[in-house]
Amino acid sequence: MRTEEDLRTAFDHLADSAPTADDILAALTPDTKPVRRTRTPLVLGAVLATAAAAIGGPLLISAEQAAQPAPASAWTPWINVPTLKSMRINPRVSTPNRQSWELDKARGPWGASCLVTAHRNGDFDPTTIPVDSPTVDINGAKGRIITSTKDKPLVPQPDSGLMQGFMTYPVKTVAWQPARGLWALVSCETQLEKGTPRIPQLDSPWRVDLPKALQLARAISTGGRLDSPYKIGFLPAGLAPNRVTYQSPIGEVAGSGQNFITVLSDGDASTGYRPRAKDPSYRHSPWDPKPGDDLRITYNTSKFWNSLSKGPTPKPDLNINGMDAWFVGDGIAGDSGSGPTPGKDPKTAVRMEGHGVQVTIQSLGGTVNQADLVKVAHTLRLARSTTDLTTWFDAAEAIPAPR
Repeated sequence: MRTEEDLRTAFDHLADSAPTADDILAALTPDTKPVRRTRTPLVLGAVLATAAAAIGGPLLISAEQAAQPAPASAWTPWINVPTLKSMRINPRVSTPNRQSWELDKARGPWGASCLVTAHRNGDFDPTTIPVDSPTVDINGAKGRIITSTKDKPLVPQPDSGLMQGFMTYPVKTVAWQPARGLWALVSCETQLEKGTPRIPQLDSPWRVDLPKALQLARAISTGGRLDSPYKIGFLPAGLAPNRVTYQSPIGEVAGSGQNFITVLSDGDASTGYRPRAKDPSYRHSPWDPKPGDDLRITYNTSKFWNSLSKGPTPKPDLNINGMDAWFVGDGIAGDSGSGPTPGKDPKTAVRMEGHGVQVTIQSLGGTVNQADLVKVAHTLRLARSTTDLTTWFDAAEAIPAPR
């Protein structure tokens, strides 16, 4: 029988040489190859057994306790996601500990979709992977094929609403570590080819496409860069970015263009944006704010933003860095289902137009005053070209770090 002294000794040793979550996961995984460790196996085994006995159950260590040599910037792509043949990436969303790439089929009568997510700092917990999940090789790294059901959705939903609910259950997801402290997950599905290419059956069912997910996973590498069309200067006190969304031009949609959005918050969920009542079927889009967001900076080169102006273009209220600018209300583009209140449309945004681009700095929930909105606008440095990405800024330097 172990004494209290034995237990204290065990925990002291565990504190000094605790295995990471990945070590625990590997130990629980069938067919794991032995890995040379500097820890003494017998001592470590006794420690784990003693600790497990002390808590009365299996010992599971959270991924947050693992060493996290994650990329320094939240706005630097942690992985490089290529486009598969006939597919495109739209949009890509970055948050402090999760990045996502949503791929869809650009050409052809039948659809295909893939969701790629990268996670750090415990955003994905590998201990949730069932121990009987099949293993697969991903460029020399050991991957797992996770099966999720509606009742047990083990795979995180996408950050934008365009693909929320897209998954055909049971979902097959490829999960692996492309780098220490980083997890990548890939899920794909393809529409069944029913009907004819000229008249495809639009309601044709979808199926899980594990081969496509494996193909995409094996094409992914580490590193990359996110280009930003602007560099942020001044920010109101207490605000920091919490989400960056980039949607590139979609060639099949006439008039589409660049769409780059940074959303900022003071970290207080009780202030800032509050969505109004919406249709229950409404799904959050990647360019809409979320509850608690305080400021949004939108860069838009599509042909649609001119339609926001009703009637003759009013005289500009300001001229900011050579661009005409207006104070506008909260019924501006991008707030699906949250237009201005009848009879009340406070001037909560500054909209600049010129050189083929619209830039809007909007206070969400009225937490940022007009003077600060104008100051943000004046100190926003725009890239020389709306289309030549070589003139754009490295987002890791152009967008301040998250909180």
